[in-house]
This record gives sequence, C-alpha cells and structure tokens, in this order.
Amino acid sequence: MTSVFLKLVNMSIASAWLVLAVILLRLLLKNAPKKISFLLWAVVAVRLLVPITLESPFSLIPSGEVVPQDIAVTQTPAINTGIPVVNNAVNPLFTTLLPEKGVTPEDILSVATVVWLIGLVGMLMYAAFSMVRLRWRVRVSVLQEDRCYLSDGVASPFILGILRPRIYLPADISREHIPYVLAHERVHIGRKDHWWKPLGFLLLSLHWFNPVLWIGYILLCRDIEQACDQEVISQMDTAEKKHYIDALVSCAVRNPSVMVCPVAFGEVGVKSRVKGIVRYKKPAFWLLLASVAVCFATAGCFLTNPQSCSHIYVTQLTVSPTCTAKGVQTHTCKNCRHSYTTAADTLAHTFRENAVILAPTCTQTGILEYICTDCDARKTEVMDRLSHTDGELICTKEPNCTESGELSTTCTQCQAVYVVKILEPNDVHDLQERVLRESTCTNAGSGIKACSRCNYTETCTYELREHDYKQGVTIPGCCVVSEMVQHTCTVCGFEDWLPNGVYSDHAWRTISLDGERRCFVCFARSTATQKQTTSTQTSDSILDGVTGEKPKTTVELPVVKWDIDPWDINPELKPNRPNP
Repeated sequence: MTSVFLKLVNMSIASAWLVLAVILLRLLLKNAPKKISFLLWAVVAVRLLVPITLESPFSLIPSGEVVPQDIAVTQTPAINTGIPVVNNAVNPLFTTLLPEKGVTPEDILSVATVVWLIGLVGMLMYAAFSMVRLRWRVRVSVLQEDRCYLSDGVASPFILGILRPRIYLPADISREHIPYVLAHERVHIGRKDHWWKPLGFLLLSLHWFNPVLWIGYILLCRDIEQACDQEVISQMDTAEKKHYIDALVSCAVRNPSVMVCPVAFGEVGVKSRVKGIVRYKKPAFWLLLASVAVCFATAGCFLTNPQSCSHIYVTQLTVSPTCTAKGVQTHTCKNCRHSYTTAADTLAHTFRENAVILAPTCTQTGILEYICTDCDARKTEVMDRLSHTDGELICTKEPNCTESGELSTTCTQCQAVYVVKILEPNDVHDLQERVLRESTCTNAGSGIKACSRCNYTETCTYELREHDYKQGVTIPGCCVVSEMVQHTCTVCGFEDWLPNGVYSDHAWRTISLDGERRCFVCFARSTATQKQTTSTQTSDSILDGVTGEKPKTTVELPVVKWDIDPWDINPELKPNRPNP
C-alpha cells in the first residue's frame, strides 16, 4: 500500500503543474469557448488516471518522480522536485533532523499512507451520504414531463442519476422559468456532465491531500456550467437571454454542500455566469483553431515526463565539517544539473598526549590524559600496571599425587607475595591393601586400598570360598537308584546329597505260571519267550536221593523285558549303570 501511495503522490505532483498551467490558460483564453477549458480539464483527468507516462524533450514538468519508490530503504534518502532550491531545503531533513529525532522515512511513509486512506474513506462516505440524503428528499415527487419531476424537497433544479438521469425541479418554481431550466439541464445530459462531475470528485477523493486539485475541481464545476450556458444561449436572442438570466438568479443554490456530485442549474459561480452570458459573442474561427492548438500543445508538454537521466553526481563540500559540527556536501548531476545536499560526518578528534594524571605501579593502573589539537575535547586512557620484580623462589606447597605444588616469591618493590610457577602433581598412587573382612563359603570378603601420600582410597572385594564338606548318613540304593551319601559343610552347615554309584540287585517276584517274573522295585520283567543261553548252572534233581547222582541240567536264563524305562525314575543315575 505504501508503494501505491508513493505512485499517487508523484502523479498528484505532476498533475498539479498541469492544473496550474490550465488555470493560467483559462485567463489567456477567457474569450474562447468554455468547451476549450473543458478539454483542458480532460487532459488533467488523463494525467490523474493513467499511471504510465511517456518521456519527451518537450515536457515542462520539472520532475516525473519527485519521491523515489526506494526512498524508505536507500542509505541517502532524497527527493527530486526538479527545483534545486526546494531540494536543498528538504533533503537535509532526511540526513540530519529526522535521524536525530529517531524518525526514519519509512515511518513517515507508513503514517502518511494511513492518513491518506482515512481521508479517502471520509471523502467517499461524505459523497455517499449526500447522495442518499438527496434521494431521501426527492422520494416524493410528481412527474412533470419526460424524465422531469417536481418535488417539495429541493430548492434548486438539478440532475440526479448516472445511468438513468432525472431532472428534479422545485415545486414552487415559476412556470416561466421551466423551459429555460429544462433546456439547460438537457444540455447537461447531452454533454454527459452527470458523468464527468462525479469522475472529477472521485479523482479529488484520491488526491484529497493536494490543495491545487481542490482549486481545479472548483474551476471545473464552473467551466461545466459556463460551457452549458454558452451552448444554450447560442441560439437565443436578447430577450430570451434576459429571461434565462432571471431563471438562473432565481434558482441559485443556497446550500451548495448538498450538491457534491449532482449537476445543478444554479450551483456555483452565478455572478460570473451572468457576466459570461451578457458578454458572450460567437467566437471567430481563428480563435477556435488557436484554442485547439493550445490544448494539443498543453497535452504534449504536460502529459509527458522529462527524459530520464542516468545521474552522474559530482560531490562538492560546501560547508567543511569539524570535530564538533557536521558539514554540508552538495551532489550535482553533470547531465541534468539535478542536485541535493547531504550532511558530511564530523571529523575525528586529533588527540595528543597531554599529561600523566596517575603513574602506574605494580599494584595499581595509571591514568593518561589526551587533548584534541582542534578543540578542547579531552579523553583519558588507562595505563597498564607495571610488572612485579621477582625475588627468591620458595616452594610454598609440595606436590602430591592429586594436588599440584607452588613456587612463590616476594616482589622486591611492593613486597607482594605471588605464585611464580606451578609444580605438576604425581600421577601414581602408593596404594597399601588392608583386609577388613575375611571371605567364607557364604559371605564375600572386603578390603580397602589407601594411598600413603594422599587421601585417595578404593575398596576391593574377595570371592567366596569352597564348602568344607564332611560325609554323614548313607541311604541305601536299589536296582535303579544309587546309594545317596549326606555331605555337610563344617563351616555353614550346608547339606547336599550325592550318589556314590552303588546299586542293589532286582527284587524278583513270579507273576505267572510260565515263569514270568517282575521286580517290584523297578517293574522290570523276566520272560522265557525269548531265550538266550548265557551260562549253565548245576541244580539238584528230585532223583538225587535215589540214585545218589546229581545229573547235570542245562537251564536257559530268561531275557529281561522292561515294561517301563527304569532310568526315567531318576535320569541322573542313568550313566552310572547300563541297561540290564
């Protein structure tokens, strides 16, 4: 929004020069038709509406861009009005006065943009309020003839509306004045004055901060009415002109504040309009031709900007700076002679040594004073302390394995004692071990290692000892389980049962007539279904007592068949005895 405001400011300043030229030409062309003045105001409208302009060597505008777009960020802000006197008066404010007060061009632009927006909104709201109030006054009206209404709420004839304009007349208007008033207002409608006047007010709202444009808007309203008057009376005789003047005077607007945008019959400049009507003469052809030429020349000179210049500035020191005051330097372009001034920084003081206020010693700093050769400015400087003078070195602290030692001395001048050298500590501790608690088969032992040269200590732990077992009660085994021997620790009483690998034979029992047997301990079976001769045994026969002989009988040992795996009863004993 700041860039838009800067663009409007530059357009407004350039248009102000054109408005001043039109005001001067109105005086020179006062006998020319007012249509020519209306054409000049059209040139002003083009200048205010079109943001892009061409450059030409015929331009009479001093500067096309008075306020640069980068004025808020440049290191040396300056304006270029095209008038050196104005530049030299304004530009020093950006380099001297504003920085001293802590104000930057960016701050000024931000505030100015906000003020411009407030003014623009206020102007538009005022125009809207005036239109609404005027429409409220004519809400009750009577149709007189084609698009012409009579109303008690108006005091003077005027046109209201843009797309469908209507003519409103006071209800008490004289019937003799109605034809002249209608002729005037219909000429307004034919010339589209109900468009041009609101457009002029809108442009004035955008550039409300420019007082020259306010003057131009007032003169535009007068020229619109006078041009309309001249077109109406161009076909009238003297008597009709007299009646027209009577109608104009009787319908003069008494409160022009309500006529912001509508085109009114007796709105402004009634006295000058009456004089214009009385003095009106049909202009000669040469005057019309000269007036049109003046319009084209004005457009060529003021609708274009001066040719831009790649400024090559030459800096000249106009006021020399000192060490107490700033100077002034003028920058002048070699091509277009545009110039602006900036402040020259103050010079640095030229100090020389003046006197030693306080001499330094080995215990305190000194003070040295300097004085400027150009002014009475003074400054002081701190002088470093002098070094101590070392005396005899004495070892004030012996180093150990954790702390460093110190070699100190005494200054021969101030008797200050200070450390001269640091002795490095010894890194290896002299550790000596001491047992605090012996280890047993249930509790670990502990001890401590302490340095004999310092307070360094560390703890140590001893591992558990083995149990001191003593054999006790023995539990007999069987054909499956080995004998178990009790082992008891003589120190802590810990008991543990361990097998000794001694087994007993099966406890057989016959369970069927075919001689099948079963061990009632491990449930092993002995059967004769599968026979395997392993050995022969001699047994007594029932005839031994008769014959007196003991015959030899071969007996086949049965193969043992297991119903269950006896080692599943105690798997730990399985490696100790093979399968029977």
